[in-house]
Amino acid sequence: MMQQIKTVTRSLSIALLLCITPLHAQEDRIQTVLDAPPSPIPLVKTLGQQTFDDAMATGKYHYVGNTKCRLCHREFFIGRKKDLHDFALEKVIELGHGDNPRCLNCHTTGYGINTGFTSMEETPRLANVQCEGCHGPGSVHVKRRDAGGFLAGTDRPDLIHKMCLSCHNKLWNRSFHMDDFEETYKKYRSPTPK
Repeated sequence: MMQQIKTVTRSLSIALLLCITPLHAQEDRIQTVLDAPPSPIPLVKTLGQQTFDDAMATGKYHYVGNTKCRLCHREFFIGRKKDLHDFALEKVIELGHGDNPRCLNCHTTGYGINTGFTSMEETPRLANVQCEGCHGPGSVHVKRRDAGGFLAGTDRPDLIHKMCLSCHNKLWNRSFHMDDFEETYKKYRSPTPK
């Protein structure tokens, strides 16, 4: 019993040290980004400006919100409700940056795109990182009800991969490694990636 108490105490001490130590480093990284020029919109960065402009000029693509996605992809919708992406904006708001464009690009769905997230008051249905935050506007997909119709759909894993990496990078996680990313990326093919 005494050994278990020592192990738990040691584990808690390490966890506390890990939580306290990186706070300054995390604040420094946040300040670096806040001081930098705005980052590109993830979907634009992934597709390239010309492809993005051409697609959006058709008028076919607009954000519909994940409540539409749940109609056909219920298992994924429920699974993602337990995922950190579904709380992405809440964390930014807690840190006092809930209206900063540099943060909103990666912590909301479609920020910077005319039918995407603009604010909690105007577009709360697109808060956090929902399905369309990674796949792009879902209006065509919802109408077609088939595998295609997304600007970055499962039929284009190369684009989904680039969408992930547009936000998940070394700037935000010093322990970021491509091997870890690849393993996590594979898990996201499941409704509950954990």
